[in-house]
Amino acid sequence: MATPPGAGPAVLRFAAAASWQVVRRRCVEHYPQVLEFLRALRAAAPGLVRYRHHERLCMGLKAKSALMLIP
Repeated sequence: MATPPGAGPAVLRFAAAASWQVVRRRCVEHYPQVLEFLRALRAAAPGLVRYRHHERLCMGLKAKSALMLIP
């Protein structure tokens, strides 16, 4: 996966901060974007987060998104 032009550390920090705010404010409608960010981060830097933590976080976000669909 090639880094897009202009995607430096500042862009990564901004995306991480935005994702954290989505999770912190429990904006469930934006969880798919957070999941995509986590997948991209895992692909770009595999050793940054342990596999087990990554999978548990993704599983929890998916479950919360699924619960939102239930009336």
